[in-house]
Order: sequence, then structure tokens, then C-alpha cells
Amino acid sequence: MKSRFRLAATAAAVSLAAFGAVGVSTSPAAAATATCYGYTGNFNDYGADFVDWQYGPDECFGVAPSGTIWHTWSGAGSWKEMPGGGRGLAVVGYFESSAGKAVKVITEAGNYYCNYDDYATNTWGGWYGTNTDHC
Repeated sequence: MKSRFRLAATAAAVSLAAFGAVGVSTSPAAAATATCYGYTGNFNDYGADFVDWQYGPDECFGVAPSGTIWHTWSGAGSWKEMPGGGRGLAVVGYFESSAGKAVKVITEAGNYYCNYDDYATNTWGGWYGTNTDHC
């Protein structure tokens, strides 16, 4: 299950008790601050998503104002930049099978890119373009 948090610039703070470990608030500049698993990061006004993966550990994802793509999970120690140097506007999709999981972003130009994590190696493979509804 994915939960998306779209934030208004006037929002002071949102408690997400259903997830227990996720909270989101905004600054006066409309950038979002997200806290997931106790780790706080700064994101663009699309905020952060909590993903309840079926086969792998749950994670949170977001895009920073610079366009860099970040994620965190329980025990990560902090928010981590996604491998492969990808840039995006927003994370728009999450896909999973028993073999792995994928994250899909859209760029400001309207192009879609995915990054796939193989559960057998626990390795993100890097960003690749896609024209399909999934990764």
C-alpha cells in the first residue's frame, strides 16, 4: 500500500499515526519536510510517500527541491539518495513482485524513469526510461 502526501503551503504539520513512523510538514517556502522512521528530509511540494512493500521492508520515497530522489527505511540511519544519479519532479508509481520492486518518477519534461531493486542481490540497478504504465 502506498500513501501519498500532497501538501499545502499553509499546512503546519500532519501526524500520520496510521503509519506510526511517518510525519510530514511544510515550511513557508512550500518545501515539504518529511520524517520517516525518525529520519527527517527536505522535499519539494509533492512531499514523501510511504510504501508498504509486500515482500521487502517498507520504505519512504521523495524528491528533493534539487530533483534528487531519496528513500529511507527502518535502520537506514538517514535518508539515502537513490543510486544511479536520477532526477525527477515526483515519484508516481511503485511496483513489486516476489523477485523485486521498482520506483517510477516523472521529470519536469514529462518523461518517465524507473529504478529496479532485485531482491536476490538487494541492489538497485539504476534509472531507465519507460513509456509503459509500469516499470
